[in-house]
Amino acid sequence: MERDTLIKVGALITVIFFTMELFTMRSAVTSSPAQSNQTSNETPVYGAGVANATLLSYLNYVSLFKQGADLSRNASIANLSNMDGVGFINNQSGAVTLVLNNGANVTRIAQEVKERFPDINVTASALFSIPSEVEFTTQLGKRNVSISFLLQIQTEPDIDVGDNVTVSLAGILYGDQFSESPTARIIPTENDVVTHATVSGVGDEYYAVVALPWERRYVNTTMIEGEFPATMVNVSIINYTPKSYVAVKDLSSASNDTVNKIGNLSYVEEVNGDVVYVRDDMNNSEKLTADLKGILGNNTTIDYPVSTMPVIFSSANVSSDDILKPTGGKLNLYRTMFLKLGDTVAFAGADYNVPSNTTFTALLLNSSYSVGKNVTVEIGMRTIGKRIVSLELKNILR
Repeated sequence: MERDTLIKVGALITVIFFTMELFTMRSAVTSSPAQSNQTSNETPVYGAGVANATLLSYLNYVSLFKQGADLSRNASIANLSNMDGVGFINNQSGAVTLVLNNGANVTRIAQEVKERFPDINVTASALFSIPSEVEFTTQLGKRNVSISFLLQIQTEPDIDVGDNVTVSLAGILYGDQFSESPTARIIPTENDVVTHATVSGVGDEYYAVVALPWERRYVNTTMIEGEFPATMVNVSIINYTPKSYVAVKDLSSASNDTVNKIGNLSYVEEVNGDVVYVRDDMNNSEKLTADLKGILGNNTTIDYPVSTMPVIFSSANVSSDDILKPTGGKLNLYRTMFLKLGDTVAFAGADYNVPSNTTFTALLLNSSYSVGKNVTVEIGMRTIGKRIVSLELKNILR
């Protein structure tokens, strides 16, 4: 057998060995964990811990797979064998392994593959070092566990060599050692980041908040829903409860006789502390003021709260008058808008590439925001290395 053929056969055997765990998040070790004496009185117990890990290197293999697809039949993927740094391609069970030349840049090759095939999962085996001792939590309490091996974790190869990540470890412990290789996975780092977004579009869903003065709080919501114009569809007034009470300063310190006089007013339902509850249909604030001051004195301070009526609806074109004509009061009108981040998000001196088509949906004040408007937002960003795992809109700041 020729020398080149022997080399290829040997490399293929090596690939088959590594692909046995290629698509799992289970860790491997460069040397087996020290075996404790399992015949001793130590009780085997499940333990879990968290540790900082440092990336040492990637193995010279890049894995490609897509759920439900046989990539081995994809001619375009077969052409990846011509990429700089790729030695040859191994196909197994619908997945594809790129066997790289020694010294090849695993991260660069993975990025190029991802750019060509954005819907395919691209991973590599990464070797991490962790502290020699890690605290684990078990049902028997906490214990420090000796770690004498490197972790091998399958991950997207966008962590730089030397970078630190957080990993979780779990396995069966005998005393302060593992009985077998632990499972390991990388935990995303979570940070709140202030950045800028742009209103990229608007939707047809609205949320109106109608502020009704105390005198106009008692309304027939079913009748009002029928009075909105035909341009407003799927109209619903949400759980409207009128604020049928007034706050009277220092009423709680009044005598029982005084409180009883107020409670005996025909429209009063209850007196509780500084609050006087009245019937929903009592909307004559002048009479209520006169009655209370007649009992408590002309210097009495009375606060009449505003009731808020939430209205949701859909419309392609609506005006404030369309809403206020049936309801009266004052209006804050919010509209569904779509926010798009820039290409990158800056945090702690590093730029993170934002996944394409990342869009947030928010209800924004219709009078203050429009398409093209810049918005300052607070987002929750979860990352692994330089890769954004997920983004969450937390707050609209301005």
